[in-house]
Amino acid sequence: MKKTLLIALAAAVVVAGGLVAWLTLGGEDEQVARGTCDNRSYELSVEKEDGGLEVTFELQSAAPGETWDVVIEQDGTAILSGSRTTDEDAELDVDAPAEADSGDEFTVTATPESGQACTATVTA
Repeated sequence: MKKTLLIALAAAVVVAGGLVAWLTLGGEDEQVARGTCDNRSYELSVEKEDGGLEVTFELQSAAPGETWDVVIEQDGTAILSGSRTTDEDAELDVDAPAEADSGDEFTVTATPESGQACTATVTA
């Protein structure tokens, strides 16, 4: 009886571990591009959400209060355009909804007031 209980418990642990791994690694439909430009790091992600897509761009800049012009494009069409300012941690966070059937290539171009533009691309 004890042996059967231990085998059942071990099987349950293996199944639970597989479920956690699937949810962590492959359960979500998210594509991510990470990189650096001009000593700044960025992350661009596109994730399925509520029947559409959520585009998220995060940039770790040099200083708080910097102004950046940000353009997010979906297959060459701008879905967001405007100025954003880095927060007190020198981070720039931009989110934009996108339609799932309007294309799968997303490009973000973030241009500081002075310096090089930062461009990131991901295919969803």
